[in-house]
Amino acid sequence: MSMAQGTEAGIVRHICLWKRSCLSRKTMGYRKTARNDIATALLLGLFMVLISFGPAWGQGKANLIGPQDVLTLSIYAGGEEQQKMDLTVSNEDMINAPFIGPIKAGGLTISELEALITGSLKRDYFVDPQVHIQIKEGGYKSLQFSVSIEGKVMKPGVYDYQRGITALNACLMAGGFDKFAAPNRARIIREEDGKQVVVRINLNDVKEGKIPDIELEPGDIVVIPESWL
Repeated sequence: MSMAQGTEAGIVRHICLWKRSCLSRKTMGYRKTARNDIATALLLGLFMVLISFGPAWGQGKANLIGPQDVLTLSIYAGGEEQQKMDLTVSNEDMINAPFIGPIKAGGLTISELEALITGSLKRDYFVDPQVHIQIKEGGYKSLQFSVSIEGKVMKPGVYDYQRGITALNACLMAGGFDKFAAPNRARIIREEDGKQVVVRINLNDVKEGKIPDIELEPGDIVVIPESWL
């Protein structure tokens, strides 16, 4: 083989190797693009599933009607208000709805109860009635998602439960102690296994870092007594 032929053969080999390298890169690129497309499709599918479950998550236990809830019921028909009244849910989860009589309301959401009453009124009493219900006062279930601060604090009352809140933080949330308070004799009242338990804690020692604070649970009641002096 002449030198020219050898040089030509070497150039051909280099060209073939370069083509193979390009094809390999393209194949890898196609595979990478395909993997990215699959990952994107999976993420989009997961997003759609989360959206479809969104309303169900929004109707958690905190939004269900329960015993001792006070409901304001308004009934409209023919463009006029036909009835408006407050109804208290019994311990058996029942209300006595106007025109209809006893209905089980406990365990339902507001929208479910509105639909139930609307269906009964439309079937037997009114043409195209509209029913609006609001929870005027929360009963037992609402207390399960709150903490109460009572006694000698600036703003005693019921506050929304926050995960990780402690007895001292709850008192600060209620405006802090008034000048007649005795934080050293604070009490936390809670229910455990159907029984009332009282936990005593010196919040003065907590403030000074001498003892750890107590984390509250939903439904707890913090009582700050009056000073003896």
